[in-house]
Amino acid sequence: ASYVESKDFPKNFSGCVANFCDPPAWGEYQMYDDILREDGVWGAFGLHPHNAKMWSPEIERNLIRACSHPKCVAWGEMGLDYGKGYTETSPDVIEMQKDAFLAQIKHALKLNKPFVIHARGAEMDAFEIMKAKAPKDHKIHFHCYSGSWNTAWKMLEHFPNMYIGVTGLVTFGTASDVREVARKVPLERLLIESDAPYMKPSNANLVDQDSPRSASPAMGVWVAAKIAEIRRIELDDVLIQVRKNVTNMYGI
Repeated sequence: ASYVESKDFPKNFSGCVANFCDPPAWGEYQMYDDILREDGVWGAFGLHPHNAKMWSPEIERNLIRACSHPKCVAWGEMGLDYGKGYTETSPDVIEMQKDAFLAQIKHALKLNKPFVIHARGAEMDAFEIMKAKAPKDHKIHFHCYSGSWNTAWKMLEHFPNMYIGVTGLVTFGTASDVREVARKVPLERLLIESDAPYMKPSNANLVDQDSPRSASPAMGVWVAAKIAEIRRIELDDVLIQVRKNVTNMYGI
């Protein structure tokens, strides 16, 4: 993005997976093409549950086409969102979300694409759907996890190739559940995310007052730093293991 300068990236930054989960990003004009031409940038494509009402044969065709891109490494974000204040949660809308989720799981499995899962306030419902429809060994990235440790552990036990994504939310004072997950999740099952432009790590502000106002992939190191602090281990231990996890999850 234009608001991120090269100086904002750590010297050891080697790349990221960009998530395209809104129809304008992978629709008729294929906006993702230019982004995926960049070295060190890969893509994941899906329909965010906020947009579940838009699911249609055209959306389906466009997503299948986008997922055929040689730098597409996963299908998602997809899933369920029951978060208060974030989306409508009437019974009809929840059913639409589930229908779109099920359809996308079917296509992801057919294309042998890992899942990127969005489930806010809906972790157990998403888990039950995945248990019913996905092989136990399927690769799953649970994006921006904000649920309880008990739920996370149930999912990790069932799906041995699931990874828990931690964002800048872990640096927020109110995110006690996320910090518990960051402390307890096996390091070999952890991924670091920016969720750009949201969830800017609060510790980035403390270090560099001139850093961008929004989150970016450059700030993943501050998420890692907070995780290292919580676990009382070295930052390099987090970064080295997470880099291995990215390779195991996405093959990059």
